[in-house]
Amino acid sequence: MIVMQLGNVGKSFGTDRIFTNINLEIKKGETVGIVGKNGAGKTTLMKMMAGELSVEDGRITTPKGISIGYLTQQMTLESTQTVRDEMMRPFAELLRTQEEMNATTAWLAEHDYQDLSYDEQLEKYDRLQNTFESSGGYTIDAQIKTVLTGLNFSNSDLERNVDAFSGGQKTRLALGQMLLSKPDLLLLDEPTNHLDMSTVAWLEQYLNSFTGAIAIISHDRYFLDRTVDKIFEVEMHRGTLYHSNYTKYVKEKEKNFSLQVKAYEHQQKEIKQLETFVEKNIARASTSNMAKSRRKKLEQMDRMDTPMIDRKSARFSFDITRESGNDVLRIKSLAIGYEETLNSGIDLNVDKGDRLAIIGPNGIGKSTLVKTIAKQLPRHEGEIIYGTNVSIGYYDQKQAEFTSNRNVLEELWHEYPEMNESDVRKVLGRFLFTQEEVLKSVNDLSGGEKARIQLARLMLEKNNLLILDEPTNHLDIDSKEVLEEALQNFPGTILFVSHDRYFIDRIATKIVEMDQQHVKVYNGDYSYYRHKKDEQASLTIQTENSQAGGQNGSDYHQQKQKRNEMQKLKRSAARVEEMILELEEEISTIEEKLAEPEVYGDYEKAAEYDQQLNDRKEALEQQMLEWEALEEQIEEV
Repeated sequence: MIVMQLGNVGKSFGTDRIFTNINLEIKKGETVGIVGKNGAGKTTLMKMMAGELSVEDGRITTPKGISIGYLTQQMTLESTQTVRDEMMRPFAELLRTQEEMNATTAWLAEHDYQDLSYDEQLEKYDRLQNTFESSGGYTIDAQIKTVLTGLNFSNSDLERNVDAFSGGQKTRLALGQMLLSKPDLLLLDEPTNHLDMSTVAWLEQYLNSFTGAIAIISHDRYFLDRTVDKIFEVEMHRGTLYHSNYTKYVKEKEKNFSLQVKAYEHQQKEIKQLETFVEKNIARASTSNMAKSRRKKLEQMDRMDTPMIDRKSARFSFDITRESGNDVLRIKSLAIGYEETLNSGIDLNVDKGDRLAIIGPNGIGKSTLVKTIAKQLPRHEGEIIYGTNVSIGYYDQKQAEFTSNRNVLEELWHEYPEMNESDVRKVLGRFLFTQEEVLKSVNDLSGGEKARIQLARLMLEKNNLLILDEPTNHLDIDSKEVLEEALQNFPGTILFVSHDRYFIDRIATKIVEMDQQHVKVYNGDYSYYRHKKDEQASLTIQTENSQAGGQNGSDYHQQKQKRNEMQKLKRSAARVEEMILELEEEISTIEEKLAEPEVYGDYEKAAEYDQQLNDRKEALEQQMLEWEALEEQIEEV
C-alpha cells in the first residue's frame, strides 16, 4: 500500500531553484533514507511532505485517513504537564474507549439480565473490550515505559513536569511521544541528534520493528545502514532512488555514473560519426540519399544529457610544525567537573600516533574530560602530565554555534593577520567558501559552514595533538568523509569524543569507554569494541545461568542443538548471499552490454541480452526470497 506519492514535485525560493521533478513512492513497511549535501533541499522536501510548506510544482498525495508524524531537528516538547500526561496523549482515543467500558460496566452492575437493555449493553461492552484489547489498551503503561526507558529516561521521570527537563531531553520526549502515536508515516529529520550510542542502538531496533512507513533524513551512516531499505538522494536539483542501504548506495551510485558516462560517450561517438558522414556526403549525388537518411536519424535521436555528479567537496589536510615525544599524555587519578566533581579516578595513557575515541552515555563527562585535557577547564584532583613538545589543537562542538559581526574572510584573517589576503582566500576555498561566499556575514552561516571555519583554523594551527569534541556534528556526509581522510593521514595524535559510530570505526585505533568512576580501554576500532562487548554480555548471561542453578543435561543439549542449527542456517545464508552478489554482478555486466551501441542497435543481440537479463533478475528474486526466509529462521532460533 502506498502511503505517500510525490509526482514531479519542484520548489524554489525566489530565483533559487531548490529541486525539480522529484518523484518518489513510499509504501507501508518501507524505510527510506533521504540523503544529500547540506543545502540540497532535504529538509525543505520533508517539510513539503509533512504539509508545512506548499507544493509549487507537481503534487504530493496520500490516501484518505493516513496519519503523519513529523519530528523536526529543533522540535522540543513544551508542556507544564507531567511526562506521564504527555505520553498518554497518543492514546486519547483508546482512553475514551476505556471510559466507555467503565461506564458500561457501572451500568451492568446496577441492572440485571431482566432489564430490556441488558443484552444490548453487554454486547456493547464486548465490542468495546475487543477494540480496546486489539488496539493495545491493556499495554499502554508498558508501551510508555518501554519507549521512555529506551530513550534513557527513568520510571521516576514519569511524574516530573516536562518543563523541568533540558532542551535535549525535551527533544527526546517529543520523539517518544511521536513513536507512541504510531502514525502511518513517520517523518524524522536527524532523529539521532541529542542521543547517545546506546539510545541510538535502541532507536534502530524500534524503527526496524515499526509497522508503518518511515522517511529519515540523517548524516549518521551507521544508523542509515541499520535502518533503511532505500536511499533517496537529493543532488543537483533532482532526486534519485536507490534500492539499498547507505553503504551499497555509495557503490551503486558510482557504478551507475560510470555506466551513464560510457553510454553517453558511445552516443557522442555515434553522433560524431553520423555528422561527419552527413557533412561529407550530403552534396554528392551518389551518396545524398544515404546522408539524408543519417541526418534524419540524427534528428530523431533521443540525445542523452551530459552525466553530472556533484563532486564539490572540501579538501584539506592536517599537518604538524614539529613532532611530539612518544609519551603524549599521562593521566593519573584525575577528577573532573565544573563546580562539583562529575567523574574521578581517571587513569589514561596516550602515546604518539594513538587515535583514541572516548565514548559513553550522555552526562558521564566525556566533553568535560577533553576540555580539562585541552586546558579549557581546571582539574579538580589528580594530574595530567604533558609530553615533550606536545602542542594542542582543540575543536569544541559548541564552536560551530559561535557568533561574529565579521564576514568569513575577516574572521579567519583576524586570527592570522600575517597572511596576505590571497592566501586566506585560498585556505577558505579549500573549505568551500568561494569568492562571493567569503564576504557573507558569519552570523548568517549555517552550523555546517561555521564548523568548516573552525576546521580551517585548526588546520592552520599545525598542532601535533588534536582534541576534538563531536567534530562531525553539523557536517554533511561528504564533509565527514573529507574530515575522515584528513585525520587518517594526520601524522600526529588524536583524542576525540563522538557518537558517530561510522566515523569512530574509520578513525579510532583505541576505544576509551567512560563509566561513572571508571574508564576502560579497548585496543581496536569500534567493530572490535562491539565484538568484545557482545562477548562480555554473552559471558554474563552464562554466569547468571550458572549461578541460578547451572544448566542440566537437557538444557545443555538444547543449547547445543540451537548453536548447531544457527551455524547451519548462517552457512546457508552466506552461500545465498554469495549467489546474490554473483547475480548482481552478472546483471550489471549485461546492463553494460545493453548500453553499447552495437548491442542496442542490433535487435537480435538486444533481445538475447534482454532475455538473459530477465532470467538473471528472476533468479535474483528467488535468491532474495530464500535469503529472507533464512534470515527469519535465524531470528526465530
